[in-house]
Amino acid sequence: MEIKPVRLSYPSYTSSDRDFFDSSNNLKMSGYNRQGNRSAPAKSDNRIKHTNVGSRSDWKPNLAKNDACLDGSSCSQNNKSSVTDAASDVKNIKPIPISFDDDGNSKKVKQLGDKSETDGDDNGRLNHPVFDICPKKVSSVIKLKAPLHVLNKEKRNQSKQSMKGQNIIILGPGMVLMKGYISSVDQISIVKTCRELGISDGGFYQPGYSGGTKLHLQMMCLGQNWDPETRTYSELREFDKSKPPVIPEKFHEMVKKAIVDSNEFIRGNAVSSDERKVFPSISPDICIVNFYTKSGRLGLHQDKDESDASLKKGLPVVSFSIGDSAEFLYGETRSIDEADKVTLESGDVLIFGGKSRLIYHGVPSIVPDSAPTSLMEATDMRAGRLNLTFRMY
Repeated sequence: MEIKPVRLSYPSYTSSDRDFFDSSNNLKMSGYNRQGNRSAPAKSDNRIKHTNVGSRSDWKPNLAKNDACLDGSSCSQNNKSSVTDAASDVKNIKPIPISFDDDGNSKKVKQLGDKSETDGDDNGRLNHPVFDICPKKVSSVIKLKAPLHVLNKEKRNQSKQSMKGQNIIILGPGMVLMKGYISSVDQISIVKTCRELGISDGGFYQPGYSGGTKLHLQMMCLGQNWDPETRTYSELREFDKSKPPVIPEKFHEMVKKAIVDSNEFIRGNAVSSDERKVFPSISPDICIVNFYTKSGRLGLHQDKDESDASLKKGLPVVSFSIGDSAEFLYGETRSIDEADKVTLESGDVLIFGGKSRLIYHGVPSIVPDSAPTSLMEATDMRAGRLNLTFRMY
């Protein structure tokens, strides 16, 4: 009896799979010709002849009476069904479709029955892709460190800028910019801390809206979760039910010190009576951490989702900038044309409260490759800007 197996059709395979198939989708194997028959001599009535005719249902194994079963026993008429079942399993095997992400990493395409990143864990929490702000770089190219004199120059400039009372600018009533206020050591510490928190539960993710629009940044909340769509705070993040990490004590200390130093400068340098009003001290219970890549941006908006009591008191928002510089817009209206602009560099602290508490502000663009070389080498941080905004609900 002539056996008529089906030619398997593979509808989806990658470039690497093409090495195993010819232009007619016939399987190419070592020792086989295009028709699937062995190129070596020695015909045998007991081997299966591969042809291009027939259907899947026509396929049956060609078994001789004296062939041995897999368990070593003799195959009888009664146990041929087990072999047929095994053959059925083989013919149902399909190649695993593969695709590649933007970074060139291979990934399996999700198929029916697969568990996806958003299917959830054993506790019913949805999973999401982990975003690492300091990914380990794998490269065969040897990267030379920056010359010592370049690093020393950066440290000298940062040391000068971080001197109390130096490079503090009053942008308006209740709005102060402290240039280079955060030391290089503290900047490195902030990046490493945010990296550890960012790859843990409640870490970085790309926020968006129900319509499918995504923000051009990665976000992580500390203390309480903020939902950009509902514009509300909660104890848990809605989409994966994760609890936001606690604000590190070191961050609390840095916020408190920045407010004290800015108030001291205001008292000695403010010109108008409005500018002389100092910031009330806060113990932040919320910190929104945003990471902007080179193409990151954020439109003009107000930070107005805190409690009415917090807004009425004008409790300040304290913003830390780390990494690449950002073009920062601010103004009394949502009009870009009417907004003022200032560049926020790595180590800068911006504080706005009081009369400027509800000022419109945004980031239209990031200045590529403007981060301090010493910071990037010490942390392996991605190219981009890390921004922490502290506030009190």
